[in-house]
Amino acid sequence: MSKLFRTREGDITAVDTKTQLTTLGSETAPGPLLVPAGAKKLNAIIVAASSNYAVAGAGTFICRLEGGGLEDGPETCVVGAAGVGVATGGASATNSRRIQLDLDVVPANEIIIFGENAGTDVGTTSMAVTLEFQL
Repeated sequence: MSKLFRTREGDITAVDTKTQLTTLGSETAPGPLLVPAGAKKLNAIIVAASSNYAVAGAGTFICRLEGGGLEDGPETCVVGAAGVGVATGGASATNSRRIQLDLDVVPANEIIIFGENAGTDVGTTSMAVTLEFQL
């Protein structure tokens, strides 16, 4: 089975706020993330996140997928959590992890990726999400 991968990343700066992940490293405007032609399924997402802990607290990292490229509508996954007891107590990283999915997709339609920090506002969270499509 062939696979194709598409990635978006960005910074989440406000708690309980859906933030669209729109860049791809040095590509500041990579354009819409379209389901590849011939894709049948979204097999998995691969996610990494880190926070700078500007304040003491604990937060949960959420990935939201939306758009016409998802046949059955929006999906939400919890992708990590982190916390620290002391303000500016360091930084954390959620190691890259693969989360298995089995979602039908609509080729040539857009999937919009959002990151969200829930719980306590722990400062800025950077998140990268890769979509793994089955052809």
